[in-house]
Amino acid sequence: MQAEVENLQKSCEDTQEPHNQIPFHFSTETSHQIETHHLHQGYTHHQYPSNSYDPTSPLSLVLQQTPWPLGYKPIQLPKYNASVDPNQFLMTYEATIASAGGDDPIMAKSFVIGCEGPVTSSYSNLQPLLVTSWYHLKEKLKQDFQVFKKMAATSVEDFQCIQMDL
Repeated sequence: MQAEVENLQKSCEDTQEPHNQIPFHFSTETSHQIETHHLHQGYTHHQYPSNSYDPTSPLSLVLQQTPWPLGYKPIQLPKYNASVDPNQFLMTYEATIASAGGDDPIMAKSFVIGCEGPVTSSYSNLQPLLVTSWYHLKEKLKQDFQVFKKMAATSVEDFQCIQMDL
């Protein structure tokens, strides 16, 4: 596991290497040059450089070091406490993040903000560095918090029911 963490960290550091020379305080002109550099390299996110990560976070190193989009400020995120079907929450959550300019990695990073109660506990108890994508986190959420619904019986099923004498 330690070797895998070190390999992921090295991979993240390699992709972040151009950012290491960015000064913490910089002018609008410098910011424009950095954004232009990112656009030419296929980056869609912008932030101050960060080589730190939380080894106890459920998010993988790559997700932790994915920069937030420039100007990313979602309106009030929907909250999820496992009281409704997770699919209902996910539909609203994904639309909210996407409307603010977030993509799949940002959905994974923002998820902790939308957690409440048992969902927060479940998230914080995930194995460190386990979550590698929004899809992975979303499937885990659906698996862990799927609401079990009683299926409505049809009259045909009612008549096929055999009653036993007690």
